[in-house]
Amino acid sequence: MSDYCLSLKGHVLEYIEESHIYLVDGVIVPSITQMLKAKFPRKYAGISQGVLQEAARKGTAVHDAIEAWCKFGVESDLPEVRNFKFLQMKYGFRVLDNEVPVILFNDDEPIAAGRLDMVMVLDDQVGGADIKRTSTLDKEYLAYQLNLYRMAYGQCYGVWWLFLKGIHLREDTRKLVNIPINEEATLHFIKEWCDGKYREDNPDSEGH
Repeated sequence: MSDYCLSLKGHVLEYIEESHIYLVDGVIVPSITQMLKAKFPRKYAGISQGVLQEAARKGTAVHDAIEAWCKFGVESDLPEVRNFKFLQMKYGFRVLDNEVPVILFNDDEPIAAGRLDMVMVLDDQVGGADIKRTSTLDKEYLAYQLNLYRMAYGQCYGVWWLFLKGIHLREDTRKLVNIPINEEATLHFIKEWCDGKYREDNPDSEGH
């Protein structure tokens, strides 16, 4: 990912790669990933920083290679890309866009920002997908993640996804997994976030 600045939904969204910071109209906002880390503070407990950094490096390489394939037809030797192409052929989905910037709003106020993995068309319906290279697929985390991105994408672009998919790719693993849409749980989480439940100075916050 590199720095960018764009106009979105009447706001200016900026991303600064060096510090991994999002700004909306010049004001720093958390990323959607930071929201999820607050919701699931123990997700990577017990895993060394070195292992996490190596996993992140490999995950970024896979995401970049799949984006290059989808947008420009660039081939790759990565097995995850080969398995992604297999899933495309098997299920017949078409990728509309990759790495799409979004702002998440609550009552028309920006509360977070991020970039979602993929917008796709399957059976003439538009939906969203996220690529995971983890050893096991955390469906609860993925459900919150995709539902937040669905909310943000609909708010920003006026198109509401009709399905959510997890794309699980890891060496010989290649799965397209259905993830349920749950607007109620998403809105509840957003309300909790805006009410300060997940702030570090809140003694009732998860993980504290």
